Amino acid sequence: MASKQRRIVMRLSDLRDKKVTTLDGKTLGRVHEVHCDKGKVVALMCGTGSLIERWTARGHGRRIAWRTVRRIDHDAIIVSLD
Repeated sequence: MASKQRRIVMRLSDLRDKKVTTLDGKTLGRVHEVHCDKGKVVALMCGTGSLIERWTARGHGRRIAWRTVRRIDHDAIIVSLD
């Protein structure tokens, strides 16, 4: 019997400014940009460097691949960087 996955609809704006932390609790920063390709989220840009990148278009931000996201809580996005 196949397990049912619960799907929750979110807006991209719901991800902006959320805190990003690793499974062990290390804070990586807040989401400043969400990168998409063909309608699917592929990466999150977070931390101070990504905010500067957003303002200046220079590549200094921290790119977190969407495939590393383990869960999204009401106050944080939890990622696994292994």
